[in-house]
Amino acid sequence: MDAQIRSERQDTRVWCLEQLIRLEGGLDPRMYECADYATSSGTVKDPNDLYTLWVEWKGKNPTNNPQLSNRL
Repeated sequence: MDAQIRSERQDTRVWCLEQLIRLEGGLDPRMYECADYATSSGTVKDPNDLYTLWVEWKGKNPTNNPQLSNRL
């Protein structure tokens, strides 16, 4: 993977994380995996599609992590 593609994927992953943090009002550790998946699949370009993916992701990947109460 060349540097330009790597940089574009990183930018997309950061955009996904920003959108999810705004939606949830805080950082959920599962957001990293969801953003990486969304970036790797290349299918999520619209915030609404990302939110739909996130809701499905949370349902398929439940957690009892105490960090989830870490709100902004």
